[in-house]
Amino acid sequence: MSQTTIVQFPGQGAAPAPASVEALRVWRCPSCAQTFARVDARFCPFDGQRLVPAIEVAPPQDPLVGSLVDDRYEILAVLGEGGMGTVYRVRHRHLGRTLALKALRRDLARESDLAERFLREARAAALVVHPNVVAIMDFGQLPSGQPYFVMEYLEGSTLAELLRAGGPVPAGRAVHIVRQVAEALAAAHAAGIVHRDLKPDNVFLARAAEDRPVVKVLDFGLARVAGASRLTQAGTVFGTPHYMSPEQAMGEAVDHRADIYALGIVMYEMFTGRVPFEADSYMGVLTKHLYVAPTPPSELLGEGARELGALEAVVLTCLEKRPAQRFADLGEFLAAIAAVVRPTTDGGVEVRARGESAARPRSLLADELEVPTLEEVRAREAGQRVARRRRSLRAAVGSVVGVAGVGALVAWGLGARRPAPGPALAGGSALPAPESAPSARVAPAPLPSGGPPPPPFSAAAAPDRPVRRPPPPGAGRPRLPPAPAGPPPAQAPPPPVTGGDIIDPWAK
Repeated sequence: MSQTTIVQFPGQGAAPAPASVEALRVWRCPSCAQTFARVDARFCPFDGQRLVPAIEVAPPQDPLVGSLVDDRYEILAVLGEGGMGTVYRVRHRHLGRTLALKALRRDLARESDLAERFLREARAAALVVHPNVVAIMDFGQLPSGQPYFVMEYLEGSTLAELLRAGGPVPAGRAVHIVRQVAEALAAAHAAGIVHRDLKPDNVFLARAAEDRPVVKVLDFGLARVAGASRLTQAGTVFGTPHYMSPEQAMGEAVDHRADIYALGIVMYEMFTGRVPFEADSYMGVLTKHLYVAPTPPSELLGEGARELGALEAVVLTCLEKRPAQRFADLGEFLAAIAAVVRPTTDGGVEVRARGESAARPRSLLADELEVPTLEEVRAREAGQRVARRRRSLRAAVGSVVGVAGVGALVAWGLGARRPAPGPALAGGSALPAPESAPSARVAPAPLPSGGPPPPPFSAAAAPDRPVRRPPPPGAGRPRLPPAPAGPPPAQAPPPPVTGGDIIDPWAK
């Protein structure tokens, strides 16, 4: 294994030297005119515009420097300034202990709800007690109305400063840092806190007695406070775009897996010296998070890819577009690290080769969300036109079959209800068929014995069974009266039928 780079820190107990005015970097947003000093951000966190160097060399002297806050904190110097607020080096007047005080920006503090939210997030972060989480120990409010919290003072440098000074970090040292960051995030997740803005500037490498520094993670949950500010332009997601997860870039609800994605970006930058997605605008970076698959680190490292080994699969799993395809939690992430990294006797680590690690599931979201080419668009439109024609043809055939079926059912129903033809009337017309008899049938009266035979049946004479005429529409069904028990009464003979007479079958 190659020798790891040793980070140089100031001497024990030495206070950091104040930076000269010329050494300070001051940036300004051309859109909202906000200025930012001592920051490494490239875009304005409020509207996403690229920052430009300010005209002035340095901001004016901070009025808080040299003052006494709450009769116990002496403001000694400005340590840094960012989108959320300013960090000061202070000394506790009664304890004589050096601490750090972070105050919300004055313009943000004018929004009372943000000031309350700032303190609420700080109190929640104070509940996370872990060696790799910066300790928060006090809260208060400045005379200007700006809320603040006090945390432990750290001597050392940020991971961002380490990357700027030395480029890619050797695998052994990177694993040591990543493990501590993951353990700090796991402790916060167990307390229900999501960082939302993990980046190298929020990973502090504090000096320790041994060679390797102790990692401290800063600023839990504070990005959510500034994101609710009226200064944040509508449609802009507050945060650092280069380390933002796809779901966070789309403005959706995030959970602990957004921190896993950001940790993958930090690992990628530690191994390669660059972030996986870069663009000229804020939205350009977010678009690449959504639509572009990251280039595997091994393709950028060349011969150095052998040192990275199976850690590449761990990094790319963190960078899956779909949260469900990342590690379920940081416990699973740490187990994956332990599976591919083995400590050596000299205090270093040995990384397994890429072929020895399990195959990483391929993410499909980048392909699904990737902007299609012109040929793909034309092929897709042609396929959609064919599909529409097929659907129209199927609908037409279905309509014809349905109409034919309905017609057949109607014809069948009419045929079933059509009456059978009856006997012919005088003049050649047919009698209508009698309807079905009622449930009570009438028995014919017996003929008298010894009498003359009955006359032949004709339409002119039907003494025993008169022919019924169809009832008019809406009338009830006619019923025959029951026949008498005895012989039928004698009836007068019918008048002779002459041509042209209309016969009334019901005439008595």
